[in-house]
Amino acid sequence: MEKMEDFETERTPDDIMKEALDIGLKDFYVAYSGGKDSGIVLDYVAKEFPKYFRGVLFINTGIGTDETLNFIKEYCKERKYPLHVVRPEDVKRVRKTKVGNPGEVYSYEKLVLRYGFPQQGFHTITMRHLKYFPMRKFIKDRIKDGEKPCIVGGIRKNESKRRKMKWKKYLYNDGKMWFVSPLFFKSNDWVYKYFIENDIKRSPVYDTLHISGDCLCGCFAQSGELEALRMFHPEVYEKIRKIEKKLQTCGTDKAKKNPTWGVFKQSTIKSNDEIEQLVCNECFFDKDAVDEDNKRFDTEWDEIEEKFKGVKLPK
Repeated sequence: MEKMEDFETERTPDDIMKEALDIGLKDFYVAYSGGKDSGIVLDYVAKEFPKYFRGVLFINTGIGTDETLNFIKEYCKERKYPLHVVRPEDVKRVRKTKVGNPGEVYSYEKLVLRYGFPQQGFHTITMRHLKYFPMRKFIKDRIKDGEKPCIVGGIRKNESKRRKMKWKKYLYNDGKMWFVSPLFFKSNDWVYKYFIENDIKRSPVYDTLHISGDCLCGCFAQSGELEALRMFHPEVYEKIRKIEKKLQTCGTDKAKKNPTWGVFKQSTIKSNDEIEQLVCNECFFDKDAVDEDNKRFDTEWDEIEEKFKGVKLPK
């Protein structure tokens, strides 16, 4: 494997994917959330590497919008992409620990009843329970079937100042689980142009929450966001409401210290009648960039084709 400094030299998406092939990765699964960048990398891999493209990997966290899941299903059906949906409930606890017994499954509700509604400092554990564990199980199962899989995502190095500092590799592995980021060095302008020219679609939840809506765990939810869910995505609101009530009687003492959803201690029980504001949030590592990126993307939508007319799209 190359040294860290070797990852600083800019490479094209083709270079990065071929590098993945060179180290023996032959089965490409694209992690798709319904967002812009993941939609682009999905289109790119399906078109440019059809021999190795095995389909879409979507993680149903159990606390996402129905609209997001329905969009993923319809989009994959329309474009004839194989779709693999995994869930936290697919994963069973292997050994007995102080927080669980062998055979127990993971879920958002179990997480909340044990620890309380997750806050910013609990994001890593929440991510592992809802996304990482089911993703890891999926990859282990593929390896058992004789595949040499990797997860291809839409991460870009310069999406935000935080990511530019923290994210150094376009190819990296965690044990036997490999991640590949072919858009790693691509700019916003390149992304916008590709999105338009290739008729990429994004989740309609962007119109209401400005995010894909695949995970609404609450770690970085902001003031008024719960009311936005109540108005636009009532099924998620009702799920949070149900868990909030259950926590009061079935939650651990530790859970009862964090009995309300989101950073701003929003409660379905004390919910206001009128929506105060509609805000957007995303995973901690991307939030600042997502806010700015979505605003720019929506503003330039009607003018973008003219803006990039005559610009040659690099591969």
